[in-house]
Amino acid sequence: MKINGWLFVDKPEGVSSRKVVDLISNSLSIKKVGHAGTLDPMASGLLPIAIGEATKTIGAIQHFKKRYRFIIKWGEKTSTDDKMGAIISTSRKRPSLENIDKNLKTFIGKIEQIPPNFSAIKVNGKRAYILARNNENFSLNPRNVFIETFKIKKYLNEDYCSFECICSKGTYIRALGRDLGEVLNCFGHLYELRRTHIGNFSNK
Repeated sequence: MKINGWLFVDKPEGVSSRKVVDLISNSLSIKKVGHAGTLDPMASGLLPIAIGEATKTIGAIQHFKKRYRFIIKWGEKTSTDDKMGAIISTSRKRPSLENIDKNLKTFIGKIEQIPPNFSAIKVNGKRAYILARNNENFSLNPRNVFIETFKIKKYLNEDYCSFECICSKGTYIRALGRDLGEVLNCFGHLYELRRTHIGNFSNK
């Protein structure tokens, strides 16, 4: 029996998007399986899986807006811009709720964003994360992304704050956390990330 269609998976933390694809491919004995929109291993949430002929429409799904909920930890800059990386800079400064809220406005709309060094973007034919792991020097060009909404969900304490964001294809939430920390002059990295919506699809 041929199987064609989309499967929306609620990916748990600690599993790569590629691993989910492989598990589904092996379980269904179908080679033609792919995903639309990578989620890092540390992230959880909605991962669209295309099966069979549906892989031809991956490009359409990728252009849907995405909604994320995430927590930023202040005071530490990491090599990967999330809690999985090594701490490379620290700060004793902590932002106030008012200061965080005031600076969110600079990230709304069309903005330029430099992707994290630990990303799948290719640099001279090689993946950036491979170059980063090998401690090679390289730089990534900024890209235009669109942030529709970016708001505070809860001020947890002086070290952590949770947010919600609706954004376009190509937006790196890790870079958003990193850049907000830079603007607040205190450093910051992503501590928790969950994708809750892709277009009209959700994990509710």
